[in-house]
Amino acid sequence: MTTILHSTVTRKNEGKPLWVLGSFFEIKATGQDTGGHLTVVEMTYAPGRPGAPPHRHQCGEAVYVLEGTIRYHVEDQVLDATPGDFLYFPEGTLEWMENPTTVPARTLTIYDRPGIEDFFNEVGEKATARTLPSPAPLPDFDRVVAAGKRHGVEIHPPTP
Repeated sequence: MTTILHSTVTRKNEGKPLWVLGSFFEIKATGQDTGGHLTVVEMTYAPGRPGAPPHRHQCGEAVYVLEGTIRYHVEDQVLDATPGDFLYFPEGTLEWMENPTTVPARTLTIYDRPGIEDFFNEVGEKATARTLPSPAPLPDFDRVVAAGKRHGVEIHPPTP
């Protein structure tokens, strides 16, 4: 990461790599990097897996789909988003996503307040490669719920 005149520049493969809930996240900018304004994460979702359980957070979330198809469950609606699609979820929106296909999907996700990176750091683990993690069981749900409470993310039980 480079700082130029109080600006942040994160080049390809320079973000912090994490494996989070079966996905690969590259944190491109944290609240600290943006003067407390936002968090930016490039997310790669494994095929045929949920990307997150149903949740609400204390910030807005903007998503731009880069590759693949992501199925978003927003409140009581379902939407398949594909490359070039943009979505915005206001603070407090109940949502979750999954990759219903056989290939990885990738998004650029921007949170309009910093701090959610602390949740990702707690529930995730440092990625040893910039790839999806090997298939592994999802983390203990109660641990994820507890971490969410500490970081402004309300986690709901997964839907069948």
